[in-house]
Amino acid sequence: MSALATGLTLSAGVVAGLGGLRAWLIRAFRIRDRAPVATPEALGLTAERVRVRGVRGKSLDTLLFLPHPGRPVVVVVHGWGASASHMLVLVPPVLKAGFNAVLFDARGHGGSDDDTFASLPRFAEDAEAVLAFLRRRGLGPLVLLGHSVGAGAVLLCASRDAEVAAVVSLAAFSHPRPIMEAWMAAYRIPRWPFWPVILAVVQASIGFRFDTIAPVTTAPRVRAPLLLVHGDSDTTVPPWHAEVLARVVPHARVLRLPEVGHDDPEGFSRHEDEILAWIHEALGGPPGNEVPGEAAPAQPALHPDRPPLH
Repeated sequence: MSALATGLTLSAGVVAGLGGLRAWLIRAFRIRDRAPVATPEALGLTAERVRVRGVRGKSLDTLLFLPHPGRPVVVVVHGWGASASHMLVLVPPVLKAGFNAVLFDARGHGGSDDDTFASLPRFAEDAEAVLAFLRRRGLGPLVLLGHSVGAGAVLLCASRDAEVAAVVSLAAFSHPRPIMEAWMAAYRIPRWPFWPVILAVVQASIGFRFDTIAPVTTAPRVRAPLLLVHGDSDTTVPPWHAEVLARVVPHARVLRLPEVGHDDPEGFSRHEDEILAWIHEALGGPPGNEVPGEAAPAQPALHPDRPPLH
């Protein structure tokens, strides 16, 4: 066999191997359980359900809770493997505080259209599609609130959208690298020699370098007021990630929550008053714009005795 033939054979083998690895990674990260865990009706909520047209014509299953005409809208972005239904527990306090709320399922999650794969940039694209839909309806100001990968997505989205009024990040990682390394360890995949190959395949597949989409890169570019919320009991994305983000975003407020884990929307909701008070403050209005006829929720100070994690 000539040197050229040998080279072509080896090249074809490498290409086939990388293609097989990409296919395996897509299967490994595909969301299989997409059933809702809750419904608006079960929480006594009335929602308008619409399909928002997103990238490449994919439609996003979207829930609109708009009882307060002219008031700000909190757009909630769920995390990886979850759906809007996982975040419904946050809606009642948002509405009671006088805000509107919008939740949607990212592509490949919940009731939204499937796609070849899901990724943080695609979560951000879906959030941008929902923001554009709401703006066409004349709604706003628009506040972004995201959890986990959804938090990374709202930071990426807000870094390219100066019109976002405020951003709340729940349990964002600072960079995808340690998350991927933890995933490899869970699958008992040796870091060497597989990490460089997996990193190259994943970055080529999603079309972005990790360094470009990492919250440690995008958060400093967010012009809107930013609240970094993190549970002290988070073992999936440990609290040190919030410390890293706080160091690169001096204007951000940090809220550390005791006894709150990662996939813990109920835990975050226990601190709803603090988060909602911050949103009121960020939008330039005093707390207490509650629904007429209902008692105003308590609005404690945002831990004035707790220094930022710089």
